Amino acid sequence: MNHSRARTGAALALATALLALPVPLWAQAAPAPAAPAAPATPLAAPVPEAPPYVDIDGRKSTHEDGEVKMTVFLDFFCSHCHHFDTVVLPALRKEYGDKLKVTYVGFPIVDPKASHIPVLAYYLADQQGKGDAMRELLFTAIWDHRLDVTRPDVLLGIASQAGLDLDAFKRGFNENTMGERLTDGVNDARAIGARGTPTVLIDNHIRLNDNSLRNVESVLAQVLDKGGVDKTDTGKADTGKSGGSQGG
Repeated sequence: MNHSRARTGAALALATALLALPVPLWAQAAPAPAAPAAPATPLAAPVPEAPPYVDIDGRKSTHEDGEVKMTVFLDFFCSHCHHFDTVVLPALRKEYGDKLKVTYVGFPIVDPKASHIPVLAYYLADQQGKGDAMRELLFTAIWDHRLDVTRPDVLLGIASQAGLDLDAFKRGFNENTMGERLTDGVNDARAIGARGTPTVLIDNHIRLNDNSLRNVESVLAQVLDKGGVDKTDTGKADTGKSGGSQGG
């Protein structure tokens, strides 16, 4: 048997199958994302005249001894989110290891017509236990390879690399099974006053206004040591501002 011909035939079959896929009902199925935030500010720069973090009134702490919970509200089309995920978080994980528990929540604001698509893809992968792989592959595809992840064939290829059940993945998109999760995440981002990405929340009630590695390390050290933050360095949030930067 000619193995080269067999491989070529298999590749053509796969390409034909990808091109024949129906276009997912993303635009109709997904809730409208929030309006774009104010112009971007550098990732490491605090909001002018704002404390490095705020303690949000009315938010219950989820702190448990010996660990710290971090929620990252992100948009995959945000360059600052990419930096935070590939530079800041790896350094934090190296320092804190299993003490740091990170959850990712989509806040699609950079491109009102498209930002929700990779968020939904991430949620569907997370449902299959492949969220970390999908997140890394999406960021790599967008920022390193400059691929258009709104194209069904590209997105399906990424899903295949992540090891997903492709039939379940396509079905989840077309049936909008993650629509409620997307809406809940956007609503929670608004509730804490997020206006840009990434917005970082610690133990459900401490919102960072400065996402620099130095500030994040300082807050995590306080939380792990004292179970909270020094109130003299923080303000009470009015849920109207955040330190996230809208990336582009």
